[in-house]
Amino acid sequence: MRAVRPDISERTTCRVLQVSRAALHRLPNGKRVRATLSEELVTQLKPLIQAYPTYGYRCLWALLRFRYGQIHNRKAVYRALHLKRWLVHQRAATPRPRVQSRRSRTMQSNHRWAMDVAHLPCGQDGWGHLTAVIDCHDREIIGYEFALRDRAKEAERALESACLTHFGTLCALWRPRRSFEVIMS
Repeated sequence: MRAVRPDISERTTCRVLQVSRAALHRLPNGKRVRATLSEELVTQLKPLIQAYPTYGYRCLWALLRFRYGQIHNRKAVYRALHLKRWLVHQRAATPRPRVQSRRSRTMQSNHRWAMDVAHLPCGQDGWGHLTAVIDCHDREIIGYEFALRDRAKEAERALESACLTHFGTLCALWRPRRSFEVIMS
């Protein structure tokens, strides 16, 4: 129809012929036309991927659009990366192991220690973190550390404090029989 009357729009033609516009572009055998890979887009993406190898398709699209002013569809960027096998590897999210609900019990003291962290509001200072080392046999707090930050260093200090208050030293030799001997320093 366009060859005969170029002044009539596609919308008007479909309305007069009572044909949907979606059916107008559909192929007769029902197969979809595969989108072709834009070589221009690939040549723009390659140096970006070499410069930023950890960026995914969204970050690369944002770089193209906002830093370099290249207007490309996000799906087109994804398609190009997918067909070229340049997508960043996604690590599978494995479920984390759950803590056992049973209470940790031992036959005598000093066989097993546990560590617990309590977060306490401290007004204008934010949150305070109390890290405690607990004996699993008698549920006694052996050592603790209070700090405004919750880092591994505070947990290490709490464990050192527990060793110093309980054994008088930081050096302990473990034997294979699950008993230990304290070396006095």
